[in-house]
Amino acid sequence: MKKIYLLTFTLFALSHLKAQTPLTLTQSNSEPIVGDSYGSMLVDTNSTPLPITISGTGVTWDILGLTYTDSLIATNTYSTPASNANSANYPGTTLVLTDSTVTTYYKSSTNKLELLGVDAGFFDLNYNTNAANIANYPVTYGYTDTDVLVGGTMNVPQFSLSGPFTGTVITTADGTGTANFNGITSLSNCLRLKTIQHLNFSLAGGLITGTIDQNIYNFYHSSSKFPVFTISYSHIVASGLQSLDQVQNQVNILSNVSIGVKENKLNDIIFKAYPNPANDQLNLHFVLAKSESYTVEISNTLGQVVKTIAMPDLQAGMYNQAINTSDLGAGIYTIKVNGKNTQGTEKLVIQK
Repeated sequence: MKKIYLLTFTLFALSHLKAQTPLTLTQSNSEPIVGDSYGSMLVDTNSTPLPITISGTGVTWDILGLTYTDSLIATNTYSTPASNANSANYPGTTLVLTDSTVTTYYKSSTNKLELLGVDAGFFDLNYNTNAANIANYPVTYGYTDTDVLVGGTMNVPQFSLSGPFTGTVITTADGTGTANFNGITSLSNCLRLKTIQHLNFSLAGGLITGTIDQNIYNFYHSSSKFPVFTISYSHIVASGLQSLDQVQNQVNILSNVSIGVKENKLNDIIFKAYPNPANDQLNLHFVLAKSESYTVEISNTLGQVVKTIAMPDLQAGMYNQAINTSDLGAGIYTIKVNGKNTQGTEKLVIQK
């Protein structure tokens, strides 16, 4: 009998020890792959200081006073280089991340994820001649990586400006512990990854010079391969022919993490159609905030509905719907996703 009790106690102790094993990010479990997607929402901290200075093991990050800035869920989708025509500008790309404002180009190799480029619309950064390290797996508490960047190119298409940039990217896993969101959701055994990037750029042959500084704090939890919470601080300074001093701070939370705030009713469905332009097949990724039946309608420029897809009784969550467009002629179309009380639209180009 004593042996049975001892065995039971030992198993309990081992299971408890295993549950407290510090989170480790591995390539097989943590790196995004083609087809992955997730929803995130912007939040406001209501001037409550964020615990960015708290690091170490067994710490507690009390993240309080969070409210949603709006009711929109941003869809972040990982796709193949072939789905994005600009991938050719970043040779070696194996994975493309697209959200509502930024497209990011990655290269994945054995135990390594690198950044090749960022297209933010107003400007883009091409790291291709010296890719920036995102992760050398495995990543756990105490991990640190310093990457010196040379040979990069910055472009500002609106003003036909381009020039080189250099800099450093320092990534550290500087904290493990529990993240409390508004006292509603508590996630234990989180890992915080801090990335500090400093770039010096020169445009128009040195007539415009400046710096880009960015500090990013990503909080990871075993429930998701994507960060459950992200704090980002960016500061761009330029002088010379063109002066600029711009600060942007942004806080995002994974859309399925509750912060106990009454959410506004969604009036729009946020979705992404890719590739766009499309040929014979289109992938439609969308996030549904509530359970109901939906339809997808594709209309031509005359407003005529040329294709309808019914999606009855869908539960709230993220979906990817493949649509055969081989029967559609070349031209411009409108995609509309309709629910009982919600809808979203997007332009679609078909090329043959």
